[in-house]
Amino acid sequence: MTLPHRPFRLFAAILLAGFSIFAVHAHSRAAQGETTHAAIITVTPEISKSALEDFSWLAGRWEGHLGPMTAEQQWMAPKNGTMQGFFRLTDAEKTVVIELFTILETPGGIEFYFRHFSPELKPWEEKEAYHLNLTKSEGGVFRFDNRAVNQLKDVILTRVDGDTYTSHGDITDANGKPKAIEVNYHRVK
Repeated sequence: MTLPHRPFRLFAAILLAGFSIFAVHAHSRAAQGETTHAAIITVTPEISKSALEDFSWLAGRWEGHLGPMTAEQQWMAPKNGTMQGFFRLTDAEKTVVIELFTILETPGGIEFYFRHFSPELKPWEEKEAYHLNLTKSEGGVFRFDNRAVNQLKDVILTRVDGDTYTSHGDITDANGKPKAIEVNYHRVK
């Protein structure tokens, strides 16, 4: 027996012993003419499946600040399994970056895709859009993780209230150092 399997085997032995005691007790009661009922044990992981509709609160126009720059987002309402959005980051003189994004409802769960562009729509990413999977959805916190090892690690959207949310992203900067980018967005009415 190797050490990594010992806890599992111990658990299995205890579980088997418990079922054996239960079976002997049930057989003894049946032999005495008592009615017995089978025990059915179902083990299911606690996974709450999120739906695209859980993101419908994003629909509309949002604005926040990243230092001295203005961050703007426009989200469309969910339709046919997708939500589309647009992002623009500007400073006092120019548009710094444009971003297009989609949130998709797939059989495997909720997926978030986005890609950065210059104002002339030249893509920043060389090959393809970032692809993140929803890994947590609880209490207004939606965490998307990137399976690929590249500049972006995760995106976390935290709904503060109906008119405020925080977008947080953990990245690796051009020098290889970890960095967090966070913007507090407010709904523009």
